[in-house]
Amino acid sequence: MSRERVTITIRADLLRQVDRLVDGLTIRSRSQAMEYLLSKFLSDFKLGNALILAGGPKKGLLVNKEPKFLLDLKGAPLLRKVMDGINEFNVSNFMVYVDSFADEIEEAIKAEHVPYHVEFLHGKGAKGSIAPLLLAKNRLHGSFLLAYGDTLANINLNDMLSFHKENNSIATVALTTVSNPKDFGVAMLQGNKITEFEQKPKKEAHSFLVNAGYFIFEPEVFRHIGRDCQNIEKDLLPKLAEKGLLYGYPFHGKYFNINSVQDLKKARAML
Repeated sequence: MSRERVTITIRADLLRQVDRLVDGLTIRSRSQAMEYLLSKFLSDFKLGNALILAGGPKKGLLVNKEPKFLLDLKGAPLLRKVMDGINEFNVSNFMVYVDSFADEIEEAIKAEHVPYHVEFLHGKGAKGSIAPLLLAKNRLHGSFLLAYGDTLANINLNDMLSFHKENNSIATVALTTVSNPKDFGVAMLQGNKITEFEQKPKKEAHSFLVNAGYFIFEPEVFRHIGRDCQNIEKDLLPKLAEKGLLYGYPFHGKYFNINSVQDLKKARAML
């Protein structure tokens, strides 16, 4: 990604506010903080909508006998925390897909009175992660974000979108590194392209780069969803990788996929 050096003069109080954004993880310098602010407010490229997946089989959604999307995290449901993090990047239109525990999830989020628009899409039973995409298809125009409702990730979505656009990508996956890649979708990266993608490999994983649960898609991606496609990770991503159409965006920042009491404790301790 090419950059140019510039010299600017700004008020000291504004510069102090810029410096407060430097956290050493997502934003590591004053220059990166300035770039973040400019991309957030001036970029021609914006994510119009975010589709959040908050569905699945009932048994797999329970943590501490509660739907994991509603687990309390610093005084708010996990699902709200996911949307709040995305909203920080100027995304204000959300579609939340629900099936199991649909009423409980919808009532809890409505009670939060969030400062952005949320529309709920109701599925009839857990049928895989492609079904929510197809249900939202007619509402998705231009670049859109898809994210898991049980996953918090400290990703600079403006930078990810710029990466997506510069590569003329129709599908970009945020990638992070984990110590147990066999429990995730594993990506083999060559340059910016994902050349292979395998969901929870049964044999030895050949990469520690895994799907972080955040995707940027173009509407063109629907052309590659056939009748046999049921799952994004098992069906769609491997097909796109095989065609040379899948890009990977590695990021360095906090990442929490919450599927157990231990995951929840870790997130509460580190956030």
